[in-house]
Amino acid sequence: MVKLIIGYCRVSSNKQFAEGHALERYIESLVRFGIPESLIYFDVESGVSDRREGFNAVLDLVQSGQVAAVVIPNFDRLTRSPLQWEQTRELFTKYGVQVKFLEDGELDLESPDGLFTGRIKAALAAQVRDRIRAHSLAGHAKHRERKEPYKPIFGYVKIDGEIEPNQGKYPRSNLSYYQVAQELVDIFLDVRSLGGTLQTFKNKFYMHPPSYEGKIHLKCPSSTTGLKNWLLNAQLRGKLQYLSFGHKTPQIIVEGTHAPLIIEDDWIAIQGISEGNKTRRAVNPGRLINPLSGIAKCRCCSGAMSQRTGYKRTNGEYSDRFLVCRNARSRNGHCKPEYARGYGMSIEVVERVVREKLAERAGEIASLVPNVRAINPEIVELRESIKMLEAINDPDLIEVIERKHTKLRLLQETEEIKTVESQEKGKLLEMVVHPGFWDGMTPSDRNAIYRDLIEVVWCDRGRLEVVPYN
Repeated sequence: MVKLIIGYCRVSSNKQFAEGHALERYIESLVRFGIPESLIYFDVESGVSDRREGFNAVLDLVQSGQVAAVVIPNFDRLTRSPLQWEQTRELFTKYGVQVKFLEDGELDLESPDGLFTGRIKAALAAQVRDRIRAHSLAGHAKHRERKEPYKPIFGYVKIDGEIEPNQGKYPRSNLSYYQVAQELVDIFLDVRSLGGTLQTFKNKFYMHPPSYEGKIHLKCPSSTTGLKNWLLNAQLRGKLQYLSFGHKTPQIIVEGTHAPLIIEDDWIAIQGISEGNKTRRAVNPGRLINPLSGIAKCRCCSGAMSQRTGYKRTNGEYSDRFLVCRNARSRNGHCKPEYARGYGMSIEVVERVVREKLAERAGEIASLVPNVRAINPEIVELRESIKMLEAINDPDLIEVIERKHTKLRLLQETEEIKTVESQEKGKLLEMVVHPGFWDGMTPSDRNAIYRDLIEVVWCDRGRLEVVPYN
C-alpha cells in the first residue's frame, strides 16, 4: 500500500484566521512543499486542546497505517503541550511516521538527539503559551490599576491615554462623532428596538459598509448585537469597563474622567427597554426563531448559519426556512458566495438529522459513565510537576508548589462538575429516543436541548456533520 505524506497547521484564534491570514500562509507553504490541499489538515484552536478536529483526523490516519510522513510549518503549529507531544511522538514512532518541520527540517523521533530536541521544543512552546497568557493578564491588571481604558468606542477618541468626546466631523454630515452618537441613543429611546433603531439611523446618517477595516471607534454599530453592546458599554456613562469580552467573563467597572454621553435617567430607560424586549421574547413561544441558533456552523468559514425564510402564508407560517451562512449572505469576504444558498438544508431536514444522531448517540450512552471518563492531561501534568518539585525539597519552592496544588484542586472540581453534567446528559439522551418526546416543544425548548447535547452541526453545501458532546 502506498502511504501518504500529509500536512498539518493550526492558528489559535478566529482573529488570526480572518484578519491575520496566518492560516492561509501556512497552507500555502505546505502546498509549495508539494502537498495537495486535500491532504492538508488544519484547526483554528488552542495548541493544547485535545479536541482539535484536524489534529485528531491526522492521528486517525496515522493509526490506520496510511501515513508515511507529516509535514508541519513549525513545531508550535502542532502542539504547545509537552504531554501531548510525548503522546503524539509515541504514536508516530509506533506507526513509523516521519515528522518534518518546514522551518527546522526532519526530526528523528527515536534517536537520543531527536528525543531531546523534541522535548526542548515542546517545553519552549509551552513557555511561550504561558508567557502570552501571563502578559495578557498582567496587561489587564495594569490597565485596571491605572484606570486606563483599552480603547475608545464609537463617539469617543483616545488622546494621550485619556478618553475624550470625538469632536471630529462625522462623514457626510455637519455633526461631530459625539453628536451623532447622542443622536443614535435618542433614536433608540424613541424607537425602542435595536433593528428599528439601525434602520432609522441608516435613513438619516451615513454608515460604513460591513467590510470597513478602519478604526473601530470611527464606525457606528451596524448590527443589532453591536448596537446592544455599544449601548450597554459603561464608557457611555462616563465610566471604564474591563474584562468585558466573553459571556463568562465578569465585568469590572470603575469611574472614568471623560464626559458621559448618556445621563442616569437615560441609562435606566435603556436597561428597561432591553429587559422588556427580553421578556417579550420569552413569553411568546409562537415567535418564529431558529432552533439551531448557535449550533449550526458553516464548514467553509466556521461562521454561524442563519435562517432564511421564504414567503409568508395566510396562517402566519413561512413556506420554507433554510440554513445559510451568515458571512456568505452579508458578502463580507469571510466566506465563499456559494455558501449563501440553502442546498435543501431546511431547518426541518437538519433537525431530523440531529435527532437521528442523538438517537444513535443514546445507544452509546455507556461512554458517558463517569468511571470511564478520560483523565484530564493537565491534571496528570500538574500531579507529576508537584511530585517532582516536592522531591527537590527546596523551601524556596513551597509557594510554587502551593499555587500548583490550588490549580490542581480547581481542575479536579471542574472535572467533578463535568462528571455530573455527563450523568445529566446521559439521562437526557435516554429520553430523546422515546416516541413523542419532541411533540409540543417550542423552538426555544428544542434549542436548549440541542445546546446541551450537540457541540456543533457542520453545514457544507447540503452535507451535514453532527458532532455530539463526548
